Amino acid sequence: MEDSLFQTFLLIAYFDIALLSITIANYAVSASYLGRETRLSRSRMERRKQKLVEKLRELRQKEPQIDEIKKEIKEFDGEAKRLSIRIFLLSWLGAVIAPSTFFLFSLLSAVIGMNSEMLNYPQFPQFLQQQLIIFSLGTISIGFMILLLVVRAIDSAARKIPVPEFDINFEKGGKKMKCKSKERKEITVCLRNKGEDVAEDVEIFTCFPPSFVVHENNYIVFKQGIETDNPDYTASIHKTSIIHTDITVYYRIILTMPENGGIYEIPVEIHERKIGAYKDKLIIEIVE
Repeated sequence: MEDSLFQTFLLIAYFDIALLSITIANYAVSASYLGRETRLSRSRMERRKQKLVEKLRELRQKEPQIDEIKKEIKEFDGEAKRLSIRIFLLSWLGAVIAPSTFFLFSLLSAVIGMNSEMLNYPQFPQFLQQQLIIFSLGTISIGFMILLLVVRAIDSAARKIPVPEFDINFEKGGKKMKCKSKERKEITVCLRNKGEDVAEDVEIFTCFPPSFVVHENNYIVFKQGIETDNPDYTASIHKTSIIHTDITVYYRIILTMPENGGIYEIPVEIHERKIGAYKDKLIIEIVE
């Protein structure tokens, strides 16, 4: 019985040492994401705070809705808490100190159990040895759970790579505008980067059906071939090297509208270095 208890303590000690080494290796990975996640968390919370202020302003303009206000504040606090826990798990305290503390308690218990005959008691009670095993297994389980949470936070940070995200509209808002038939008009399109990273090497292809006339200006006018998604369409191509987050760029296109009235879909294809191609569409309604 004594030999089996010793072997149990020895296995626990080996497991503790192995897990302690894993925590150090984990931090080497989590530290590489810590700065990025801290920056993104601040920007996310800033945007979330702005949305909360706008929402509370709307609610106050109506009749006082205490329950709705409490719900919005509760959601904001919950999101802030989740982000702070995520940052903690990727930090030195969360990735190393927190799990290592429990592993060290477990290792200390295992060492005491293995060397129980060296204590002052004539015979170290077997009951106490069993209690040491339970305590050691309990602390190692808590440390292992924290370690799994750290691995999950690292995996989430690795999967959620910040990329640009686009929202395209007409200048007056919305994706639809009205124009008169055969009207020559300069339209303005707004492209906003609502993502979490800078957009680089951006090319915007705004494709018009054959019945539209696209006039040359400070952009490229290119007839789409049969190998494209929109054959025979005429594309205006605008290029920009960089679009920062929460920034809107405006580009203008000079058109002569078609003779026939109706609703025309205007495909838009945006090419960016990180995300490749992003597709959207605008709508122009021609009224006679």
